[in-house]
Amino acid sequence: MAQQRMNVQAPVKRLFAKRWSARAFNPDKPVEKEQLASCLEAARWAPSCFGEQPWHYIIADRFADAEPWHKALATLAPKNQLWARHAPVLIVAVAEHAFSHNGNPNRWAEYDTGQATICLCLQAMQLGLATHQMGGFDADTLKQQLAIPETMHVMSVTALGYPGDVAALDDDFQPMESASRTRKPLQEIVHAGLWGDAWKPPAAAGWEARYQETSVERLPWFHHGLDADFERALAQSELTEGAALDIGCGPGTQTIALAKRGFTVTATDISHSAVESTLQLAEAENVSITCHVDDVLNSRLSNPFDLILDRGIFHCFDENADQQAYLATLRCLLKPQGLLLLKCFHKDEKSEMGPPCRYHETDIRRLFADGFELIEAQNTYFTSAAMEKPPKALFCIIRRLAS
Repeated sequence: MAQQRMNVQAPVKRLFAKRWSARAFNPDKPVEKEQLASCLEAARWAPSCFGEQPWHYIIADRFADAEPWHKALATLAPKNQLWARHAPVLIVAVAEHAFSHNGNPNRWAEYDTGQATICLCLQAMQLGLATHQMGGFDADTLKQQLAIPETMHVMSVTALGYPGDVAALDDDFQPMESASRTRKPLQEIVHAGLWGDAWKPPAAAGWEARYQETSVERLPWFHHGLDADFERALAQSELTEGAALDIGCGPGTQTIALAKRGFTVTATDISHSAVESTLQLAEAENVSITCHVDDVLNSRLSNPFDLILDRGIFHCFDENADQQAYLATLRCLLKPQGLLLLKCFHKDEKSEMGPPCRYHETDIRRLFADGFELIEAQNTYFTSAAMEKPPKALFCIIRRLAS
C-alpha cells in the first residue's frame, strides 16, 4: 500500500488516511457480488441536489462478463491500460444533466456524481478493496461501446479489485506505489472569510495527526539512541549532569538517552500522542523523566535549564514572529551560560520534503545575535532508519549569555 502522508495538518479517521489511488490489483481474485453491492449502496446514499441522484454506474466485471470489461479497458488511455488490465472490475460513472421532475439543466449533476463515487471508493477501502478513479479515456468510444445515451456525460472510470503485488507492475509504476503522499497545504486552498485570506490550521493538529497515523519507528525524524552530533557536543562540553529540556521530544529517544546519562530531563511536545509515546518509552527503559504537552512558542514552563536540545523544531517556523517567539522562550528557559544544541535542515538541502526553513551558519548568527553566542556550527546530516537518503543538516552549539 501507499507510504506515509507527509504533510498532514490535522487528524482524520483512518478510513480517509488510508484511501489512495492504487495501481496494483490482484488479477486472479474476483470481487464478490456482495462486496460490490455494498460499494454501490454507499454511493446510492450520497447527498444530491433535490435528492435527484443524477449518477448512473455501468459495472464491467471481467469474471461475470468479460466482453464489456474488454470494451471499457480498450477505451482507456494506453498508460492506464498497462495497470488497469489487472483490475477485475471497471466502473463507469455517468451523470444525467437534466432534472427528472422538470427537465431543467442540473448544474450540480457532475458534483453530485463525484460525491457518490467517493462514497463508493471509501466503502471499498473499508472492505479491503482498492480503487483508482481515472479521467484518461475516450468518452465518445466508451459511450458507443457500452450503449450509453448521447445525453449522458461520462465522468470517470474506476478500477476496483483486491490489492495486488506491486512487483507485478511495469517498472514505471512501481515507484508511484511506494512514494510518499503529499497535498497542497490547507492555507493554499482554504480562505478565511474573503478570497485570498489564508485559513491556517493549528500547528498542533498536524503533529498530532502524524503521531496518530504513523508508528514512531517509521517517522522520518526517528533516531534510535542519542544523535551522534549531540553525543559529541556533550563530550566536548564535559556537561554530564544538570537540568535538561528536550523540546519537541517526538518519539522520546533523545529524552531517554539524556536521562540514562544522568541528566534530570524534562521533555515537551505539542502532540499529546508524542508525549504519551515518550512516557511509555521511559517506563519501558525504567528511567525517570518529566513530560509535558507544551508549545515552545507559548511555553508554560518556568524552571530554567542547563541544557536544551532541539533536534528539528526551529526549522519548522517560517514566520519571523514565530522565530522571535521561539527565541523569547529560550531566553526564559535557558540559564546564563547554559547550552542549546540545535540541529536543523541545512540551506543546501534542496529536497521538497521536509521543513519550510533551512539555514546557513550566517543565518543562525543573525537570528541568535541577541543574548546568545554561537560556539560552533557544523555541516552534518539527519540520519534515521526511516530515511533512505539522510538530508543535509546544520548542527549548532549555542551558549546563552548572561542577562
